[in-house]
Amino acid sequence: MASGALVRTDIDAGINLIRALDEKGFGVAAALWLYNSDVDNWRMIIAYRGPRKDLEKKYLDAATIAADWRKLHPKESILDLSKVKVTSADDRLIAGLGIAMRVDGLGEVRFSHNTINGIYVEDALIHRLAA
Repeated sequence: MASGALVRTDIDAGINLIRALDEKGFGVAAALWLYNSDVDNWRMIIAYRGPRKDLEKKYLDAATIAADWRKLHPKESILDLSKVKVTSADDRLIAGLGIAMRVDGLGEVRFSHNTINGIYVEDALIHRLAA
């Protein structure tokens, strides 16, 4: 595991975010935690099915969905979007990972110290990676 800590509370809050997005038909094609050793932190990557031109709209949709979820589930945590990068499924990293593996539903697959599509992945925890 990378030196930065990915804690269970963040993992669970991220899973709640994925579930909330799924309930509202956001179109989550991929969801994973990616470690960046340059800044020693983890960030959740959410890739949606759809064109890159809709990126700003998708961020707004995700924020609205998360806020609504918080109102309905005040005792449960949902990941703050400041820890999330939203991208489209044609993102170079997501496309490369999709060639190497598939994770349906909501799993927890570790992927470490590999290069995919010319991108070095020091550490990742993959929850979903659909075709």
